Amino acid sequence: MRHNEPELVIKWREAQKHYLMHVPECCHTCDYYNDQGVCTVFYMTPPEDFAGTDKACDQWDRFIPF
Repeated sequence: MRHNEPELVIKWREAQKHYLMHVPECCHTCDYYNDQGVCTVFYMTPPEDFAGTDKACDQWDRFIPF
């Protein structure tokens, strides 16, 4: 089970409703963080404080489909 989303992700999701495009670069917005809360790059569950920290991981990515 994934950790609860940190405040910065909650605020980002709310901002998306208003078309703001800054994406916090943390596990919760990374395409490698799966529904079980596991990073598919490192095959580990990150600690909750790390998972919610902006720019903590140099492997963070969001795939652009075009």
